[in-house]
Amino acid sequence: MSATLPPPWYKSPWPWFLMSIPALAVVGGIAMVVLAITSNDGLVTDDYYKEGQAINETLGRDHAAAALGLSAQVMLADDLRSIRILFDKPVKGPLTLHVLHPTREGQDQHVTLQQQGPQLYAAILPRPLEQPRWNVELADGNHTWRLTGVWKLDSPTPLQLTPER
Repeated sequence: MSATLPPPWYKSPWPWFLMSIPALAVVGGIAMVVLAITSNDGLVTDDYYKEGQAINETLGRDHAAAALGLSAQVMLADDLRSIRILFDKPVKGPLTLHVLHPTREGQDQHVTLQQQGPQLYAAILPRPLEQPRWNVELADGNHTWRLTGVWKLDSPTPLQLTPER
C-alpha cells in the first residue's frame, strides 16, 4: 500500500487566503498614513464662540449689499485663471475676491480686483481653478458689504452673485 502524501501547505489556497487578510490590512493602513500626511485637511477653529459672534457682522455686510442693490456676474476665461466681474451698476473699489474651496482651506485663493471700467473689474488667480465647485465671496476693501455664491464651473452660464436676504 502506498499512502499519498498531502500537498505542501503553500500549494493549498486556504493558507494564502488567511494570510492575505492581515496583509491587506497592513497595505490599507500604510495607504491611510500616506493620505493623512500628504493631504491638508485644514484646522478646526479653537474659539467657536468668537466665530458664532462674527456671524452677526457677516449678516450686516449681506444686508448692506442688499441696501445698495448690488449684483454681479462672474466670468472665468478658458485658462481657468482670468476672472472678469461685471456689476449691474457702478461700484467703487478696491474690491477683493475670495474663491474658497468647500473643504480644503489650503486651496483657497484671494485676489484684489483691478477696475477696467465703471462696472467692470478683472483679476488673474494665482492658480487655475481645477475643482468643479467653489464658494465665492466678493467684498469691498472696507468690509462694508459682500456678495456670495456657489460657483459650479461646469455650468454654461456665468455665476450670478446677489446679496443674501
